Parts: sequence; C-alpha cells; structure tokens
Amino acid sequence: MTVVSQIPKDLTACPDCDLLLHTDDSDHRQQGLCPRCSAQLWGASSSTADIDLASAISGLLLFIPAVSLPILKLDMVGQLGSNSLAGGVWRLWREDEPLLAILILLCSLFAPLMHLLLTVMIGLTQRFKAHPRHYPMWLKAKVWMQGWSMLEVYAMGIIVAYVKMMDPGEVSVASGTYCLVGLLLCVILCSQYFHEEQAWQYWEQGKSQ
Repeated sequence: MTVVSQIPKDLTACPDCDLLLHTDDSDHRQQGLCPRCSAQLWGASSSTADIDLASAISGLLLFIPAVSLPILKLDMVGQLGSNSLAGGVWRLWREDEPLLAILILLCSLFAPLMHLLLTVMIGLTQRFKAHPRHYPMWLKAKVWMQGWSMLEVYAMGIIVAYVKMMDPGEVSVASGTYCLVGLLLCVILCSQYFHEEQAWQYWEQGKSQ
C-alpha cells in the first residue's frame, strides 16, 4: 500500500527555487521575498492591487476602439484601404479560413476581453471586502484566459506588415493603432501586477472568518 503525504495548505512554493514557505501568517500588505533566492512571492497589496484594477478598467475602455478602428491605412497603386482587428477576423472567415479566424478571435479578442473583465471583477471583490461564492471560478477562469491572451502576437504581425508594405506602397498609422498599443500595455500590466497566490490567500482568509 502506497502512503501519500499531503503538503500542508499553508505552504507556498517559491516560483524560482521551489522552497516551501509558511505564508499564512503574512497579511500581504508588504512585499514578500524568498529567503533563499530573493524571488518575489507577492507584491504589496496596497500598490499592486490598485495598479492591476486601474489597468483592467483602462483596458476595457480601450477595447472597443482598439478592435473596431482602422489600424493601418494603405495606399498602393492608387488604391486606398484600411482594416481593423475585428475586420481582419471577418475577412479571414469570408476567405474560407475558419480555423485561423477562430484562433485569432479567441487569442486576440475573446481571451483579452475576458482577462480584463475578470480582473475587474476580482479587483472590485477584494476592494469591497466581498466573498461571492463564484470567486474561485472567476480566479481560475482569469488565470486560464491570461494564458490564452496573445494580443502581443497580433501586434507583432502588424509591425511586420507595416515594414513589408513600406516599399510597394504608402502605409500610415491609423487611430486604431494607438488604442491597440494602449490596450496591449493594459493587458501586460494586468499580468505583471496580478499575484494568484495573493488572490487565493484573500479567499482563504474570508472563509476562515
């Protein structure tokens, strides 16, 4: 018979050196560092939570113009054209590329939108000291959507297209590009300043009260 030992729930593994640490006695108001490798375990809740929530709200405000406004304006041999992120997905679908259209729709539209929306819901829950029963589901979905959010890949594609089309025609940056850059920065900040362990710690403390 195999005996399986369970790791106590109050232990947290360092993301860099895997050192197991007791973190239940910390209130997460100050930055937590690993005593072995000095890796950051969590940031100060008063600062990172505010940045995370503000970035998510700003990203939601920029989302609609970022995906609907034209990104690049093309002038090739007297023919003018422009396209947006949502328009590119629709064009791929019309040109019999449904799998590619669905993939771009998921990674560049749906996943970033849900990532920002769930971040706002989690951030407001923590700010107002609430403990809704759906909080664990929101947290799991947020982490999953964060992994699928690949808006930066689409942005790199725009840069490549801009460089390659400079010779055969005239390419100009449209207003949608600035909104897309702002949206990308908001998504990056949400990922950078969100600490999953701290979010779960908040839930566990609420259940124990």
